[in-house]
Amino acid sequence: MIESKIFVVIIVLSTVLVGLAVYLFSLDRRVSKMEKEIKNNKN
Repeated sequence: MIESKIFVVIIVLSTVLVGLAVYLFSLDRRVSKMEKEIKNNKN
């Protein structure tokens, strides 16, 4: 019983961490794209 609860907690935490990593990766790509556009507009 306890082992199954621990397993569920591990799955939930893993899902949250993976989701957060994907979100941060996509956010980083968007910011990099904006920075590149700003550099191109200045020149």
